[in-house]
Amino acid sequence: MTRRALFACLVLVTGLGALDQTIVATALPAVVADLGAPWRAPWVVTAYTLALAAAMPAFGALGDRFGRRRMLIAAIAVFVAASAACGLAGDLTTLAAARLVQGIGGAGLLTLPQAVVADAVPPRERAAYLGPLGAVFALATVVSPLLGGWLTDHVSWRWIFWLNVPLGLAAAVLVRVVVPRRAPGRPAFDTAGAVLLAATTAGLVVSVEAGSGLVAVATGLLAFATWRRERRAAEPVLPVALLGRQPVLTCFLLALLGGVGLFGVLAYVPTWIQGTYETSATTAGLMLLPVTLGIALGMNGSGFAVRRRGVWRPFPLAGCALSATSAAALALLSDARPPLPVTAALLFLLALGAGLFLQIVVVVAQDAGTPGTTGNVTAAMAFVREIGVVAGAAGLGALVARGAGHGGYGAAFTTVFAVVAACFACGFGCALRLPRRPLRASNAASPQTSHP
Repeated sequence: MTRRALFACLVLVTGLGALDQTIVATALPAVVADLGAPWRAPWVVTAYTLALAAAMPAFGALGDRFGRRRMLIAAIAVFVAASAACGLAGDLTTLAAARLVQGIGGAGLLTLPQAVVADAVPPRERAAYLGPLGAVFALATVVSPLLGGWLTDHVSWRWIFWLNVPLGLAAAVLVRVVVPRRAPGRPAFDTAGAVLLAATTAGLVVSVEAGSGLVAVATGLLAFATWRRERRAAEPVLPVALLGRQPVLTCFLLALLGGVGLFGVLAYVPTWIQGTYETSATTAGLMLLPVTLGIALGMNGSGFAVRRRGVWRPFPLAGCALSATSAAALALLSDARPPLPVTAALLFLLALGAGLFLQIVVVVAQDAGTPGTTGNVTAAMAFVREIGVVAGAAGLGALVARGAGHGGYGAAFTTVFAVVAACFACGFGCALRLPRRPLRASNAASPQTSHP
């Protein structure tokens, strides 16, 4: 099969997993009106996020162990079955439970496609293929609330989930036809490590959402136990031993800071626009379009430039510098109500800078890893970024709530954008430590790879 067919398949799979992260947000009032129990409504969103983050490293390791195609089909099957259960749910408890299972499948949909690309495309060309996948993720994050609202208003909130069934079945057929088959690779799966990591992630999400000190302490103990387990495991789910390799550690830090700085702030941009400019919800939502455009241009532009010239190191440096400068400008202007086109331009530049490096660092980490751990490293990068998103959304949300109560949204977002600028400034410092070596121009031949 051609790379074009493979790529089209992976775009569909990634889009499915990304859409369901935020598609429920605009449908929640209708869901609560239909099913009741409004105090349980937040878990319809949180359950998916929790399962998504917790299962990401496991899917990476399972892909290395059993093959990407087999695990991708399994992830789609779980996702489709859980989507059907969501659509049939008769109460919010059942819906939240089905969303938890759906998030487990979604983790495979968001991590395995990047590892499939790594198997098929040499590192130097890889960012050009990963860029559009990242752009699809960003676009789906912005578009999905609009799609969810439209389906809720014109059909039913249940079709938010039932729509996944035919799309998922089509994706499974495409995966079966175009994704190469891989024989089993790694000899074992670290079940204990996967359970500990899932428990640690769940504790982190719950402590962030609930602000519970007791849960935070328990999560810290779980994190320590997970670290010790993964350092000693022969086939760890989370490749902590690779953090001893300076390029891998730096890429992990950049993914974390990017998750906090970009995706963490996106959730509150519409709130800021509405509160500061007194616009409609529609206008505030449209202000996310420059962000999406910036991410897409950054990821695709840097990917194709690396493919053409082979030089990648300037992009993390330039991207962090551009994002830090844009966020600092937003911090200085947020209380002064600059014209909306100026605000849109600065948001575009903030996203463009992040887009320049977020997919590049995935490729660099893959290239710096050891043979047979591509899926593991890829999933770990996605996991770290997702943790950054959760932590960033919670931390920045607390700043918004506290600042809005004292000085209004303008003053609150002065602090928020200052923190974002500091994140990207730290990222620039990390990027200075990246090596200057070129990416490999070809993949090593692997006896494990065959085609259906």
